Amino acid sequence: MISTIISKVTRILHLDTHKILFDVFERNSGRILDEKIKHLNRPVKKLLEEEDERQHYGDIELTESGSQNVIRGFTIDRIRFIHDNIRISENDTLVDLGDSNGIFIRSMNRDGISVNISDPALKAIHAKQIEVIKADIEHLPFKAGSIDHILLFETLEHVPNPIALLNEIGRVCRKSLVLSIPFVSTTTIHRHNYDPIKPLHQHHIFEFSPPDFKKILTHTRFTLQKEAEAVVLNDGNTLREKMIFFFWRMFMEKDMYCGCFKKFYMCILSKEEDGMP
Repeated sequence: MISTIISKVTRILHLDTHKILFDVFERNSGRILDEKIKHLNRPVKKLLEEEDERQHYGDIELTESGSQNVIRGFTIDRIRFIHDNIRISENDTLVDLGDSNGIFIRSMNRDGISVNISDPALKAIHAKQIEVIKADIEHLPFKAGSIDHILLFETLEHVPNPIALLNEIGRVCRKSLVLSIPFVSTTTIHRHNYDPIKPLHQHHIFEFSPPDFKKILTHTRFTLQKEAEAVVLNDGNTLREKMIFFFWRMFMEKDMYCGCFKKFYMCILSKEEDGMP
């Protein structure tokens, strides 16, 4: 009802709704990104400046400026989260599962292994002098307890059995798992092929709220050590933004704006000493 009224008003006033919404998206995400960049150290800033975020996913090109702002800002959040919470010794092994561009391994200035099923992503990462392995992450080609630290960013929501995946990671992981998922207020299970325009491998299946994700962890080999939120869009700084975000939140999507998650949940998981067999 409300959305129909808004649609009629925009037509009567000849408003370009798409332009208005995405202008807010770009300005809001850009403002948040600028604030994050201020606090970067020189090596990470240089790394980000050299990175083409349009090719962030390897097999998808991001052409919209707001999306590039979000990706860059979220990348900064994850790099900072890793550096602030994980201590990697000289002989520790590092693997990034579902890695799309190798930036997190490179930000740590050390060797690591990138695992992905996508040939374009693997080709792009290998060109950056990073070791790559093509594999299904639900069946990892590593011996039990052979990897010290594992990264799993924006991947859990794509797999049909997240508990099985976490236990497979627990099989090979010796010390820590750094993980991120979209932040949602209420756990969502998506139906199969809910967005036919996108390839199936881009679809989400389970989106867990933080409380429900913690319940999932009780079925795994991991315990929660640290958690944080990465904010890439807020609810507006100007009156215009606040009004647009308010109406979008009330009548369209609570945790998203224009199809983009406003926040992401990040956590550090450690391996149970006397966990599951």
